[in-house]
Amino acid sequence: MIRNMIENDIKQNKLLSAATVFFMAISAMLLALTVLLACGLTGAIDSLMDKAVVPDYMQMHAGEADLSEIARFAETNEEISAWQISRFLNLDNSRLVLGGICLADSTQDNGLCVQGERFDYLLDLENQKPQVLPGEVYVPVCYRTKYGLEVGDVMEIGVEQLRIAGFLRDGQMNSMMASSKRFLVNAADYDAIRASEAANHKVQEEYLIEFLLQDGADTNTLAAAYVSERLPANGPAITRPLIRTMNALSDGTMIFVLLLVSIVIVLVALLSIRFMLLLQMERDRKEVGMLKALGVSKKEIRRLYAAKYLLFSGCGAFLGLLGAGLLKAPLARQLQELYGTDSGGFRSAVLALLAAAAVEGILLSSVLRSLKKTEKQSALEALFAPQKQKAERGQYFVIALVTAACTLLALVPQNLYDTMSDPQFVTYMGIGNGEIRMDVRQTQQMDAVTERIASALEKDAQVERYVVLRTVTCPTVRPDGSSVNLSVELGDHGMFPVRYSQGGPPRAKTELALSAMNAQELGLSIGATLPLIVEGERVDYTICGIYSDITNGGKTAKALAADSSAPAAWSLLYVSLKESAEKETWMEQYRQMGADVTDMEEYVADTFGQTLQQLRLASAAALAVASLVIAVVVMLFMRLIVEKNRYSISLCKALGFVGADLKRDYFTKGVRPVMAGICAGIVLGSLLGESLCGTALKSFGAESFRFVIAWEQVLVKIPAVLLGPAMPAILAGLAGIRSVKAYECCRGRE
Repeated sequence: MIRNMIENDIKQNKLLSAATVFFMAISAMLLALTVLLACGLTGAIDSLMDKAVVPDYMQMHAGEADLSEIARFAETNEEISAWQISRFLNLDNSRLVLGGICLADSTQDNGLCVQGERFDYLLDLENQKPQVLPGEVYVPVCYRTKYGLEVGDVMEIGVEQLRIAGFLRDGQMNSMMASSKRFLVNAADYDAIRASEAANHKVQEEYLIEFLLQDGADTNTLAAAYVSERLPANGPAITRPLIRTMNALSDGTMIFVLLLVSIVIVLVALLSIRFMLLLQMERDRKEVGMLKALGVSKKEIRRLYAAKYLLFSGCGAFLGLLGAGLLKAPLARQLQELYGTDSGGFRSAVLALLAAAAVEGILLSSVLRSLKKTEKQSALEALFAPQKQKAERGQYFVIALVTAACTLLALVPQNLYDTMSDPQFVTYMGIGNGEIRMDVRQTQQMDAVTERIASALEKDAQVERYVVLRTVTCPTVRPDGSSVNLSVELGDHGMFPVRYSQGGPPRAKTELALSAMNAQELGLSIGATLPLIVEGERVDYTICGIYSDITNGGKTAKALAADSSAPAAWSLLYVSLKESAEKETWMEQYRQMGADVTDMEEYVADTFGQTLQQLRLASAAALAVASLVIAVVVMLFMRLIVEKNRYSISLCKALGFVGADLKRDYFTKGVRPVMAGICAGIVLGSLLGESLCGTALKSFGAESFRFVIAWEQVLVKIPAVLLGPAMPAILAGLAGIRSVKAYECCRGRE
């Protein structure tokens, strides 16, 4: 009997039944998709790092090194299970050509290496160690799509040519947010190119000093021991957790957006299903009354509704999981290209199933609570008498609330995309807001080249202002007494400042600004002191500022001067040109002087290319989902309003009003909450969305996050896209006015 009653009910209320299943399905789909992508990303990254045997601790060093001292340290330290020294031949990007495309404007430090002997392996697209023959090269996989490369294309390094034999995944430097990229070559080619490029002073060889630790060993303890031994450390130190975080950050932004969308949609579904249930009970008043008259208990009636919604929930969960499985492939295509497939597919499927079950459980619980509340009175009494005006205003408020929520979930990914693609976003990366960035790294005469460029800039009439910054490695002592190396950028940091969350740039010789993550790790705040070892002596520096930084693992520092005798790991110049300058011609001129010259807009696009591509996809998906949800909700609630106002509509028709006049009146009433919701959503998306994104980015070192808003998107594009389907949805919801007859009012209010 229950099955027959449910079947008849669904046939009589096809639209409400379909809408309920739709909300249950889309809620389950979005959360399950978020879980699938998150598990796929973390699983693929872990699988790649395990197969590549990524080091637990790596110290980069530019310059001469006493390798025997490193060997002594590694062999006497019980926490180290294996170690090796890999070489990285840093190339001049202006002499590097991939498939006919010169990499002169690349922001990456591109270099050659050979396969790791004991660990830190570079893998092919099958996650296997490739055998590189003489004359061949394996290119980072992120360059395949970026430059449209194929196997068989030619890579040129000056006069040398290598055939691209395949593409590689680098467990350490896979992400575009990693500032270096390794090309895998044969050992003979490595030696030949090193000799050829060294003759032209266009190359600098760096050491990657890598360690694997025993199970349970502390990376910080090893780092402190390494520093205390004063071993080669002219460059940043990188740990395995930091590598994992950097890999996840590039594509994790899209997953964060999907999670936000999932939460909003679940809340919208809760609200919508509750009111659809009220509408259903309003329509079923006579049937419910008849069942009660026949002696059917309230518990049995509640069980009847619960069985129907349990069926809807099962269908919604199935459709949601099916949709999540179909959408995962296109959304995860880039993840699979960069990291490979997730080895834990069964675990991902189980977690996605649990996520869908959790969503359906939440929605069913809401239905049961609503049923209990409405048992004592009919839906008609609850919604109409004696406060009909207030109840009707409540329905319009629901439309406005849902529209605001959907506008927020459409706006946040768009604002995040516009912010991260804006050149000013580099100030959250610990990078100055100059117009042009000039890197001097891949040369054996770094200081001489830097001085020559600075001298030319001083005399250049097209230059408005510039600054020269040198990065050195200085030992420092933590509050607990342990030692650590600090990457300190020296120069005038007030010229092109980064974003400071507290204080400001150093203005005195003994002032030091710390990145947010360094300040947190060292437990320091504004006004505290931090000792640096300068020219062999301890000098106390006062912390003057804390700034945002998501480069070099977010662990950097800035000072006017420190150890002038320490060799520079690299030099950096920021430049702003006058409006009359020919930027492209000017940049090409300075590239000839030995620097990598990059427009800051290109730098942002290059560094965040992977993230921006995923964000663009997530933004489009969020906008489509928001438009669909608004259309469904508006149509349903307008139908609910028409159903609840049948008596007054019939009375108006009896008094001579035609259906078109009534539609026009209700259409105006329906448009107002939609417009109000869009306006409220724009405000919430700019304020609350900024706070949510800032909280996520803060964990990576980006403090004081602020949206850079593209107002043409916020005020024109998104409202237009959301209003597009909302208007016909209102008309579809008002179609029921035509079926209301003028004589119905003669029956009185039921």
